[in-house]
Formats: sequence, structure tokens, C-alpha cells
Amino acid sequence: MVLKCRCRIMVGLLLAGLVLSLPLAAQQYNSSGNRAYNRDEYKGGNGVDLDSAVERIRKKTGGRVLHAETMNNQGNREHRVRIITDRGEVKRYRVDAGSGAEVSPGKRRR
Repeated sequence: MVLKCRCRIMVGLLLAGLVLSLPLAAQQYNSSGNRAYNRDEYKGGNGVDLDSAVERIRKKTGGRVLHAETMNNQGNREHRVRIITDRGEVKRYRVDAGSGAEVSPGKRRR
């Protein structure tokens, strides 16, 4: 009898812990299921954050942003932005997070 009661209490505590931790886990992801970024996390001392890079490219191309993320490329942080133009072309841009300069696309993977 005592064992059943303890077991129920433990299960109840575990369920309560899960329910309370769900909002914290959900904060890490945006509505499309991608990991949400902390704006200050990707902002270097004199670097450019992801929002600024996206806005600059969007204004430059006049297109619509499909996807934007910050990646670690061989120890250097870079923002990768995918845009769709008015003509329906998808263009990819890479911006160095430290300097804000556009990075050449390099070789494409197949």
C-alpha cells in the first residue's frame, strides 16, 4: 500500500516536472520548428547580427526572405540568407558575421 502511494507521488512529480519544463523547451524554437536564435548571441563586438544582414540583402535584392540562419564555417560565424526574387529565382547569400562583408559563394556541393 505504501509502495503504491510512493509510486503515484513519484509519477505525479515527474509529470509535473515535464509540464513545467515544456514552455522553456518551446522558447528555443520558432513557429516553423527551427531553433530560434538569441539576437545578442550572434552579435560580435563590431560584427553584424543576423537581422541586419537579412535586412540589407532584402533591400538590395527587393526579394522575399525564404530562410536565414547563422552557421559556424570552419571557426568563422557566417549568416546564410536565401531570397526569392520577383522572377521566382532563389538566390543564396553568405555574410561574414564579424565583418559584415559578403562572402563569395565558392564551389557548390553536389
